This record gives sequence, structure tokens and C-alpha cells, in this order.
Amino acid sequence: MSIYMYDPRTMLAAIENMLPVRTFLKETFFPNTITYPTEQVDVDFFKSRRKMAPFVSSRLPGKAVNRDGFKTRTYTPPTLKPVKIITQDDLKIRAFGDHSYIQTSPEDRALRLMARDLQELDEMTTRREEWMAAQMLFNGKVDMIGEGVKDTLDFDFTNKAVLTSRAWNKPDSDPISDLRTWRLAVIQKSGMTPNAVVMASDVTPVFLNHPKLQAMFNIFNANFGNLAPKDLPNGVTFICRIAELGLDVYSYDEWYLDDETDPDNPVEKPMVPSGTIALASTNANFTFAYGAVTLIDETSKSFYTVEASRVPYTWIETNPAQRFMQINSRPLPMPTDIDSWYIAKVI
Repeated sequence: MSIYMYDPRTMLAAIENMLPVRTFLKETFFPNTITYPTEQVDVDFFKSRRKMAPFVSSRLPGKAVNRDGFKTRTYTPPTLKPVKIITQDDLKIRAFGDHSYIQTSPEDRALRLMARDLQELDEMTTRREEWMAAQMLFNGKVDMIGEGVKDTLDFDFTNKAVLTSRAWNKPDSDPISDLRTWRLAVIQKSGMTPNAVVMASDVTPVFLNHPKLQAMFNIFNANFGNLAPKDLPNGVTFICRIAELGLDVYSYDEWYLDDETDPDNPVEKPMVPSGTIALASTNANFTFAYGAVTLIDETSKSFYTVEASRVPYTWIETNPAQRFMQINSRPLPMPTDIDSWYIAKVI
């Protein structure tokens, strides 16, 4: 039996076998994935408290203690659904990367275009997920704005600092003292120990050249840490390890095209906002949740719902002849303990 390449199940299998776009923030801090059978996603989050067991006389009954509460918020994630269109003109011209004299049929060209379109749509969706992870980690919330969509994913995050007179490019600043203070604040509030610092590109040289850091890394203080910058894949640079604080310091050089703020003048912006750092833990195990996607079956004309992180869909129009390729996704970043990381504007 022949396989119909445009069947949603066939396209879904193709997407699942694609090599993903590598995303440092999502892979490092949001390693878990959960899919929901409904469009709505229930998000449980809490703020840790350090209760101690009460002393009670052996002649008295035990003392009941309250359970720590958690909050649940229900969100309906807006759908990401980028679309590619294959027209009859696309099947007449040489595709990108093809030899000028290659002989292929329109059917073969259509299948190759489908594969490339699915890959590009998947990469666009993955880049949006990385952007959402960056917004949560460096702003404490995610503003989701688009056509017919204006919503904010906000968990009342408060671990923020904005340095002014003691900004890291000022003479009275002390980056090591600041990191020590913020690390302790996270441990006190959440019990989670930060083990990573991610900083913006423009923060890196200020941090590396700071007199306080240079003094701490001299040969007479070898136990403090290891200052050995090295490039890692996908725009990540390992800056140093501060052994005293148990922190690995990274810079992350990745950008996205912002064509929503001013559609007529799109500009590239950094994933990590200028002048900003985040202290977080790679052990926090944050999650990306995905709401279900409901579509219409082209044959039966009935609705059906798919529980997956990616849901491909295709349909045709006959006048003019066009095939539409679409990937649907409803991602939502879910930090478990809202006090388990810290954001600071340092320059």
C-alpha cells in the first residue's frame, strides 16, 4: 500500500524524526515536556517555606501542621501556526540547492518542498519556544501578543534587581558580592541552589575585565575558581567557574527577528536582554507544557483533537491551485518554584 505523504500522521512522523534546532535556554532550564489532551493547561506553582517539626510533650497528642499550599492557574496557550504555501509556480523553478540542470518531476519537487517547508516551520516554532523560555528567565513573565492575541503569562515573580550607582561598569561595583547576595536570596526563598549564571553579550566584557574579578582570579587565589573562557556550540560561551559560589558563568549569543513591534521595520534582538543576567539552577527541571490542537479532517469533515507538541496540517485550494502547509503548537513554559532563580539588570 502506498503512503500518502500529505497525511497528517505521515507528516507528524516526519517532524518527530527531524533533528531539532538546538536551544540552550530551553534544553538547559526547561528539559521536561508534557502534553495535555485539552486546550487548557493547568499550571501548579508554589513558593517554598522552611517549616520545622514542633516540639510536643510526650504526655500530649501530636500537633497538626498545615500543608504548604500551591497555586493553580489555568491557561489556554495561544496557538503557533505558521503557514507555507506551495503554488504551481514553485514547482516550475529550481529549488534552493538544486543543480541548475537537475531533472525532477513536479511531484518530486512538491515532496521536496514539503520536507523543507516542514523543517522551516518547525524551526520557527522552536525559535519561538526559545524566546518564551528567555522571556520567562530574564523578565519573569511572557507577553504573548499577535493577531487576535494579547495575553501575559505571569506567576508574580519578584526576584529582581536593577543596579544603578553600583552597576557593574561603575567604580564602586562588586559583581562577586552581588552574585553571592542573589545566590543566597534564591537559596533562602526556594531551597534551590543556583549553579549557573547566563549573561548578555554586553555584560561579558564588563564582567571579565572588572578589577574585583581579576583580583579574585589571580594566582594567589587559585581555589576561588577557574577563568578559562571557551566557545561551546550554538552561541554559548563558557566564561568561568566561580568555585566559591558553585557557579558556572556563560554568555549566550543568540538573536531573533522582531517583526511584531514594528512590522514595517523588523529588527534583530538578543534572546538575553542587553545588560541583564540570570542566576538559575540546571536542576530546577522546569517544564514546557503543550495544549491540544483541534483540527478538521479533510475527508470526513469532522473535528479531531491531537495531543502533541507539534501538529502538522495541510489543505488545498483549487483556484488558484495551492497547497498550504501548517504546523500547529500551543507551548507554555512552566517554572515549578517561582522563587528558584534571580534576574538582575547589571549595566
